[in-house]
Amino acid sequence: MNNLTHIKAASMFDSVSGLFKKDPLVTVENDRIVNVRFGDSVRPNSGRIIDLHECTLLPGFIDAHDHLALSPQLKNYPQIMSDPDPVLLVRSIVNMKTDLYAGVTTSRCLGDRNFIDLYLKDAVNQGLIEGPRIYTATRGIKASHAHGFVGTPFDGVEAVRTAVRENVRRGADFIKIFVTGNSRQSEYLPYYMSPEEIRTAVEEAHRVGKKVAAHCIGGEGLNQCIEQGVDVIEHAYYATDAQIESLVKKGRWVVLTSRINFNDARWANVSEKAVDEMRKNRPEVLSCQQKILRSGVKFAIGTDATHGEVVEDVIFVVNTMGGTIARALQAITKTAAELCEMDRVVGSIHEGKKADLVAVNGVLEKEILALRNVCFVMKDGITVKNSL
Repeated sequence: MNNLTHIKAASMFDSVSGLFKKDPLVTVENDRIVNVRFGDSVRPNSGRIIDLHECTLLPGFIDAHDHLALSPQLKNYPQIMSDPDPVLLVRSIVNMKTDLYAGVTTSRCLGDRNFIDLYLKDAVNQGLIEGPRIYTATRGIKASHAHGFVGTPFDGVEAVRTAVRENVRRGADFIKIFVTGNSRQSEYLPYYMSPEEIRTAVEEAHRVGKKVAAHCIGGEGLNQCIEQGVDVIEHAYYATDAQIESLVKKGRWVVLTSRINFNDARWANVSEKAVDEMRKNRPEVLSCQQKILRSGVKFAIGTDATHGEVVEDVIFVVNTMGGTIARALQAITKTAAELCEMDRVVGSIHEGKKADLVAVNGVLEKEILALRNVCFVMKDGITVKNSL
């Protein structure tokens, strides 16, 4: 069987057990993992060998909060989201390749304009462009007066109902709504979708087996999301102790995008007023996010479209927020796959799973900063990067 590929490394992160295991040999046939063995005496009988030497092998990364067309590396990036769709499409292709080469083999997309994410998803699936596999909400649903420069406005219960149904018909994997703003400007945190609109989105999505994710940083909007049955809270920067406890009890998810609040390079590309608000709120955001991490709530990690930097978000969770290496890595592999309802396909290195593999140069078990040294990326059994 000459189409077998064997990948050797010094160690492997088993995302199911949360343990690092020595001397893995992972055998890939076509786009699937067909065997995983351990021990330095294990030798393949046939096929080609990719020897990753002293590297740590991991499952392909899952960015749990991404936007394909959003380009924070560009000046005034919120405003240029109103550029024509062809321009957004070209930027998306660049962003997706950046993500893929950084180890992101699956991207959970939280809203793009005019279904361009679906065109990109089809192009990736057909092999026309390089990028992660895409799990997407299609259009993000927002009120016309609300935050959400990547969202599409729909006002009123019937408009929201129609939007959800259109998104599902076009191929949405889940539904995204924008409930609150993006930062605290006063003690009161406004919210923009009515309880009836939130409930309608949830009812329509759940009726066809789809989850609902809400952009929600806290306040009464978060209470309404919990009460109306929203499945996933994105950000939750200002969640209270009582709200966190409720999320745990009800089995809801939180996607942590904590690092963007502390990423000065990203904030250099927006208005000075927005930067001042963000910096003023940093201590409160960090304290809240650490409470979420300690609470036992189900969580995944996303970049919010800081393309190519998902490893920095993991490092932030470990070095700044106090999370363990294992839990942080699970939040971009196994746990993120569960969030995307794709854990039978991706998220771990096990027989039958997609051959999505990443290697970093170094002993990741002992030093989380080794995560910055992504030297090998395989998606669907195809090597897209090998810098060794």
